[in-house]
Amino acid sequence: MSWQPLLEFVGSTAYGVLSALIPIFNSEIYIVASQVGGFAEEVTAATGCALGQSIGKVGVVVGLRRGATSGWVRRMRDRPRKPAGKVRMTVRGWSDRMMGLLGGSRWGVAVVFLSACVFIPPLYPLTLAVAGTRMSVIAFGLAVLVGRMLLFLAIAFGVSALVR
Repeated sequence: MSWQPLLEFVGSTAYGVLSALIPIFNSEIYIVASQVGGFAEEVTAATGCALGQSIGKVGVVVGLRRGATSGWVRRMRDRPRKPAGKVRMTVRGWSDRMMGLLGGSRWGVAVVFLSACVFIPPLYPLTLAVAGTRMSVIAFGLAVLVGRMLLFLAIAFGVSALVR
């Protein structure tokens, strides 16, 4: 029995978790490098990174939701808002509409899925925003997993076809 596929998968999953927590470690670049360097198969690199990203993003949401009960977070949230100008009111209105979409059971999972596969809106700030909504952590995690799996498999097989 060869241990190489398991080691590739575990390494890719670990890198996916790292990239979910620290955005400078980019999973897309890791997948491209793994195909160009030939140190991981397409499926193990893509599924490992997708699983790792899902685990990391769910961890961020859970951590932020648990941290929301701390005293200093409540004080910051409950403080009076400053008078807002035109730009701030526009941004606040857009932000409130996006939070309404994310919190709603109808569109929230679709927004997360699109973010995971096509980067609109970017997944990292969206993850931070989801922590302030009522979206199920399981639904969020599954949307991230499926979206990232599609994206990463497309990248891995695309680069592999170009290199080999």
